[in-house]
Amino acid sequence: MTGPRKNHVDPVTEELMRELKHMRVVLREAGEAFILRREGEVETLLGHLEALPAARRKKEAPCWLQVLKSLKLKPEKGRMKDLRSIAALIEVVTEGVVSCQERERRPGNK
Repeated sequence: MTGPRKNHVDPVTEELMRELKHMRVVLREAGEAFILRREGEVETLLGHLEALPAARRKKEAPCWLQVLKSLKLKPEKGRMKDLRSIAALIEVVTEGVVSCQERERRPGNK
């Protein structure tokens, strides 16, 4: 007697399961790409910061440090909100440092 098997999965469910497994792989790739890009941006930011004259760094650093310390994260929760906050913070501090570099390059600035 042939009847439906208990472990038989219909084709649509099989396809759904394959797609979900694929999404898991894509999610990991996207997460790793995000991390690598942001780490690179932080490294670039460090390079810009080191290129500033010491006097300018000393003057501006407290403000940038305050911005960094104001960031409240809960990394154990894996929240998108935290990732957006990190990305925004990197952008704000980078803009500040690059702006200082540009001011230093203008004629008449020391």
